[in-house]
Amino acid sequence: MNVIILGAGLVGWRLARQLISEGKEVTIIERNPEEARRVADRLDCRVVTGEGNSVPVLKKAGIEHADFFVSITESDEINMIACSLVAAEYSDPVTVARVRNVAYSTSRMVRHRLYGIDHVINPEIEAARAVIRSLERGAVGTVNLFADSGLIMTSITIDPGCNLAGRVVMDIRKSLTGDFLLPLIIRDGTSIIPVGETMVLAQDVIYIIAAAEGTDAVITAAGLRRRELKRIAIAGGGRIGRYVADYLLGQGEDHDAGTSPGALSKLIGRLKKKPTNRSVHFIERDYAVGRELAESYPSALITNADISDEEISDSGILEGYDLLVSATGNQELNLVSAMHARNHGVSRTIALVRKAAYVSIAREMGVDVTVSVTDTMVDSILRILRKGNVRSVHTIAGSDFEIIDFLLDNESSLVGKLIRDLKLPKNSLILMVNRDSEYLLPDGNLMLTEQDRLMVITPQEAVKKLEEAVSGS
Repeated sequence: MNVIILGAGLVGWRLARQLISEGKEVTIIERNPEEARRVADRLDCRVVTGEGNSVPVLKKAGIEHADFFVSITESDEINMIACSLVAAEYSDPVTVARVRNVAYSTSRMVRHRLYGIDHVINPEIEAARAVIRSLERGAVGTVNLFADSGLIMTSITIDPGCNLAGRVVMDIRKSLTGDFLLPLIIRDGTSIIPVGETMVLAQDVIYIIAAAEGTDAVITAAGLRRRELKRIAIAGGGRIGRYVADYLLGQGEDHDAGTSPGALSKLIGRLKKKPTNRSVHFIERDYAVGRELAESYPSALITNADISDEEISDSGILEGYDLLVSATGNQELNLVSAMHARNHGVSRTIALVRKAAYVSIAREMGVDVTVSVTDTMVDSILRILRKGNVRSVHTIAGSDFEIIDFLLDNESSLVGKLIRDLKLPKNSLILMVNRDSEYLLPDGNLMLTEQDRLMVITPQEAVKKLEEAVSGS
């Protein structure tokens, strides 16, 4: 697979590093010479310095041989124009554009491919979805969905004194009701695929794959109380905070000029629902933004203040709230605000970050859920780039493993084989097989059939071999 990435920012860097680790051929186009040199020094890929909306630069990057062209600069307009240029000159590359402005994302020229964009990804909406998934599950840990399966993956931290600490996985499984899997444990920065005899220790981060009943059984056993979050404070009145508020208040109004009515609701998709009895309290330091929020959300409480001010914590303004979503543009401020909120009466906290390394720091600080805007964006792009009928991809911050959910078609070399006879990459493990409406735990004697959905955990460097095994190439 040959991928050209326009833009070497956080997302471009993270995506390139991921693809390189999988053995993909990657070229980065970056207009800033210093940034281009930094990337060239640190990543094992080709780097071209120049403007991505220039045909000579695209040719120098080898666009005629590319399978995918991913434009993820900070400019919506550049991303759209670059994809349009590639589509006009070359028919083969699949084009992917990061487009933040909802007015662009939902316009006919994009949706009807008049700009030559095959896939449009909005990073703020992807992050808002991740926040909503977690808060709907009580904000006890990060939540990821396996598309159309009814299964979710939840991560929780094992606190000292937790009933699960000091027990082996086999014992935990036998003692709890509901079907669930524990596919991964992160311990002191090391990734562990547990077996029956693996002991769960305090401070471990464990990952659970299950339907709602199985997930709740493990969460309850861990001493975490999952309840509906009704009183919610949002720090920051930017796009992510507003998208979350739209969902919570059941509004679906569009806040970007030029957006057609209901367009935001369509982008949020199945996460949209009817109005609830939830209350929303915005804390926004910019007075003009606060005025906009008051007009857009007449039922919400708006406080014009800096979430980092001592008066916010000392005044008790947050006391009694069920959740704080810290979604300012400053990731360090988000972490500190979430930590202070827990110390001043807020039951649960969600903090947004952009650097994946901050996820581990947030765990140590006691933040309940950390949503990496970069990771959610990279996962969305990887779902497009993957082969083998991939339904969903879940990169795991602080781990060198991925969990991939894919569908077997009639061309897959795995169809008709027993699991014990499969030649999967080293350290790759089939977690579950979904056949029709039934979920089957993998057994060596289970024969795979067409239309089976497999959930596989695999090291990042083995993804290419896994794709080859699935597709038979």
